[in-house]
Amino acid sequence: MLRKLSALFPSSKQVLFSYVFISVTCSILLFSLGLYFYLLKDISTRTDHAKAALASQMEAIFVELKSIANDADLSCDADSITRLRSATFYSPTFKEFGLFNSDYQVFCTNLGPRDFKIFNSIAQRIEASPAHRTVSLVKSHTLGDNAFLVFYKGEKGIGVNGLAPPKRLGNYVDRWLTSGYAYQLTLGKQMVVSNSADIEGSILDKQVRTLDDWAMSLAVYLPERYYWQLYQSMWPFIFLSSVFLFVLFSVLHWSFLYYRRSLPQCIKRAIQNNAMEVYFQPIVSLDENRTHELEALIRWHSPYHGQVSPLSIIEVSERLGLIDELTWMVIRKVGMLFRQNAELLKDIRISVNVDRHSLIHEDFAPTLAKVTDEWPELKGRLGLEVTETTALNSIELPLMVSRFEHIKALDIRLSVDDFGTGYAGLDFLRRFPYDTLKLDQIFIASLKEDQFTRQVLTSVTKLAKELNMEVVAEGVEREDQLEAVRELGVERVQGYYFCRPLPTDQVLEWLMAEQARKSRL
Repeated sequence: MLRKLSALFPSSKQVLFSYVFISVTCSILLFSLGLYFYLLKDISTRTDHAKAALASQMEAIFVELKSIANDADLSCDADSITRLRSATFYSPTFKEFGLFNSDYQVFCTNLGPRDFKIFNSIAQRIEASPAHRTVSLVKSHTLGDNAFLVFYKGEKGIGVNGLAPPKRLGNYVDRWLTSGYAYQLTLGKQMVVSNSADIEGSILDKQVRTLDDWAMSLAVYLPERYYWQLYQSMWPFIFLSSVFLFVLFSVLHWSFLYYRRSLPQCIKRAIQNNAMEVYFQPIVSLDENRTHELEALIRWHSPYHGQVSPLSIIEVSERLGLIDELTWMVIRKVGMLFRQNAELLKDIRISVNVDRHSLIHEDFAPTLAKVTDEWPELKGRLGLEVTETTALNSIELPLMVSRFEHIKALDIRLSVDDFGTGYAGLDFLRRFPYDTLKLDQIFIASLKEDQFTRQVLTSVTKLAKELNMEVVAEGVEREDQLEAVRELGVERVQGYYFCRPLPTDQVLEWLMAEQARKSRL
């Protein structure tokens, strides 16, 4: 069991400690920030719901008062008192009801006849209200404390007032706010109800909602202590999250190491089994009277690693010493394409990328000769693209010249690929008998805007033509780049503007469509 775990998790103590530290830190930050932003959203949502509940209850209160006013008259007989007592008994809010006349004189309550006048300030607010209603907070002898009073004046001139303990209004707020939130409900500047006499300590957030129709304001507070109470209760989850992240990081680390270690073996088997695909990207001739060319590009979808980058394939092949085998595999696939589609490809040339160090090997040219004998269709139609990534030393220089002579003798065309990004310069072009010069896409991308690049490429293009070299512009993706290339005098273009790299069946369809198009011209 221990051996299995040691194979799964990183063995290095430093890596192990790093994953523990990262896992714990990420979990703490994740839960700290997550709880904070959750509470900010939660307090806002709950405050909105509490406000809506209060507003709904206030509307229900006035519906209740309106019903009493419609059934009332200016008498305070036994029936009137009975109706008020019945309304009080069934009311979810009020402890006392009273009736007042058009002069705002209270003449009857559920406790019996009364005779006192409502404050002028309250009467003025009732008259000023379009719905003839208002609220107030006064000292109540009945409740022995502050009382919440609601007033409504009916259409018949008879008004109703209801007296309720402020705590009843707090019930509608409590339904939506948990005990950790503090709140204060005020009427004007007077406190109606609060679940905290004094908001102590730091406050992380405060939400305020107003009920303008009632001159009421609800303030809800998020105390810092409530945040820490909840945070402390989450420690078991933080611990579990840390364990999960540690396992996740460890598995990802192990998977990455396994990927790095297994990818070379998979690439090796794919090369040996001839399992990689070759895609072809057209090199389009801007002269309608000339045929197009193709560049062969390696592609591979591993059953274990998915789509593997061509750069990764080349890098691993070089590291394993399999770059030559990769090159021969691609060239043989090109030969197979020529053999199976002889009529369609009779005038088409196809180029293959080759590593410069492969060319220097003593057995490269003889092996290439054997391959062309095996696939005679390649003679005169195969091209090798060479990228100059490093400078040639005094030993490599004469070897390269000799290898080029042998290759040219096999009727194989040579191209300098990605010109301008490596060590290939103007003197390099004079020294080596290349047939084609390919301008790197980096220069094509900035050709329209960069005057210096334009001048350099103009000189390079002119020199290439003087040396009887064809010029190909790589990476042409837009109309303006194509026009700039035309102005340079470049007649062959490669890039997504015309066509992306295609698998064999699709590139054959593309060539047939092009031949059909030219035949119609």
